[in-house]
Amino acid sequence: MPATNTRKVILDNQIRLLMEPLKEVPSVCVGLWVCTGSRDESPEENGLTHFIEHMLFKGTSKRNALEIAKEIDRIGGVINAFTGREYTCFYTKVLKSHVEKGFDILSDIFFNSRFDPDDVERERQVILQEIRMIQDTPDEYVHELFYQDLWGSHALGAPISGTMETVGSFAREDIVAYFRQHYMGSRVILSVAGNIDPEEIISLGARYFGSNEFTDNNVLAPIPADTHTGIHHHPRELEQLHVCWGGKGCARTDQERYPLYAISTYLGGGMSSRLFQEVREKRGLVYSIYSYANFFRSEGNFTVAWSAQKDHFDEILDVVTREITRVRQEGIPSKDLKEIKEQMKGNLLLSLEGTNSRMNKLATDEIYFGTSIPIEKVVAQVDAITEEDVERVAEKYVRPDEFCMTSLGPPG
Repeated sequence: MPATNTRKVILDNQIRLLMEPLKEVPSVCVGLWVCTGSRDESPEENGLTHFIEHMLFKGTSKRNALEIAKEIDRIGGVINAFTGREYTCFYTKVLKSHVEKGFDILSDIFFNSRFDPDDVERERQVILQEIRMIQDTPDEYVHELFYQDLWGSHALGAPISGTMETVGSFAREDIVAYFRQHYMGSRVILSVAGNIDPEEIISLGARYFGSNEFTDNNVLAPIPADTHTGIHHHPRELEQLHVCWGGKGCARTDQERYPLYAISTYLGGGMSSRLFQEVREKRGLVYSIYSYANFFRSEGNFTVAWSAQKDHFDEILDVVTREITRVRQEGIPSKDLKEIKEQMKGNLLLSLEGTNSRMNKLATDEIYFGTSIPIEKVVAQVDAITEEDVERVAEKYVRPDEFCMTSLGPPG
């Protein structure tokens, strides 16, 4: 496995420019990241970050929305964005020969978006449709409800897209004010991965992003979140009952994330996992059952999720509880742990084959660790997981007595 070859440069206005040359690929992925997400919003602001993500594609002083799309389509490129709970990313993926066009368009939408009042009203309707679409997709919506039940009134529990009420209330002035307050130089990262000449990228970064002045405003540090317990049923006339059951996990920077992820992989991380085999393959009670661990700046969560007929609920819960209890009491057997670590490493390395994922890793490493974490180091940390680590972390985080349960489906 080749050594990681990354580079970091601070532009004159404090934007961080991250680069990873990958000479074996034809493309370049350029990501513009802002270290603000839905957890930075007040209850009244919920959904503003996601609204801004949409608005930056609606036209600038140089290009309208159609021209932005056409310029990317003409060169066979991709432009898109996503909003998370702790960051927002706008990115473009182009062939090496068109990398300057990628910088040009990203710079334009970031610095010159007009936030036209008519566009705000049109996009408001688009986002309201997006919220309805999520609510009409129960196996997705149950996770949104689970976060609300798990994190309570904390901003981590609020939906990233906002609510019908908050999105319906935003005025153009609210959107522009929030953008000016939160999208600042010290919070901006440029992440570039692909077939690049680093010196050319530094020049393009300085030309398209480095000359813009920023005035950093005071933004409060995010408040840590506490998890809540309890059973929460959200009735809806559906064929199946959709369930999320989980609780507190560790932070993104905590070394315990490796054994916790190993536990999640062992319990519900694939077709050979304990839950998939016991609940689906042996008993035929579900089509889908899995577990996952999410990691944030100062907290995280471990969760098991499934969908099934309501009358199977008790049997499924009994099997899941038994498997969790077995891991808490016995850990992961040595042979299984060795296989799980190989699965984790394989998943990691395969996920980093594309320029998109390399660009994402560069940026998220910077956001959470302040530096690039070599892939070799991550692999070594996976290899270093011991049975004792698993037992300790399972005892700390995989605690059904402290879990929160959210269900969405038939009443009663």
